[in-house]
Amino acid sequence: MKIPYCFALSLGVVFGLQLPDAAAARSLTVTVYIHDDLADMSDTQVRKDYFEHWLNEMRSFSQHPIELDLRRNVERITDIDYESIPASQILKTFEQEVYELPRYGVFSFMDKHLLLTRNPYDRSGLNYVGGLANFRYNTAISSVSAYGAPAHEIGHMLGATHEDAELKFNGWVCETYTYPNRVAARSNCYRYSDKNRAIIADYLKYNSK
Repeated sequence: MKIPYCFALSLGVVFGLQLPDAAAARSLTVTVYIHDDLADMSDTQVRKDYFEHWLNEMRSFSQHPIELDLRRNVERITDIDYESIPASQILKTFEQEVYELPRYGVFSFMDKHLLLTRNPYDRSGLNYVGGLANFRYNTAISSVSAYGAPAHEIGHMLGATHEDAELKFNGWVCETYTYPNRVAARSNCYRYSDKNRAIIADYLKYNSK
């Protein structure tokens, strides 16, 4: 069974964005909002199972500083009733709430926000959507339906595409992070393809200044 991993949305023109000073390099900051339905999963487990391999991968091809911030119990965000609305609406709702947070500061393309949920979205029989991202922008949602799902959506926020993903062999056929259809018989490569690595590295270089 092939499962559509996610949909990446392209944004139109964005008005009124205040960019950081061109001379100041910024860390890539990924804020993960852990949904209330993952209360039984500790921060240590979340980090180990879903983000440690992504951090190792990023550090393997980039020296750019990365900050990972796990947050819980954020009213109107970690309690979103995501199972009752379409995936595209979840992302829109999440984005609106993030930008209304009291401590949200100056806009930067280096600040990424990910809502992490237990269950996938838009189930239809055996098919489901495992995540959704605003392509090359700042917001995404991801279920924990696959260990590589958060890295898949973060990759889209950093410019990585389905088209540049690939299958590799690491003792078994494996899928790189943004491979579009998750097949249970294949393993996870726990890395981006070489093309997507180059895209991400360029994104960090361009947007951190």
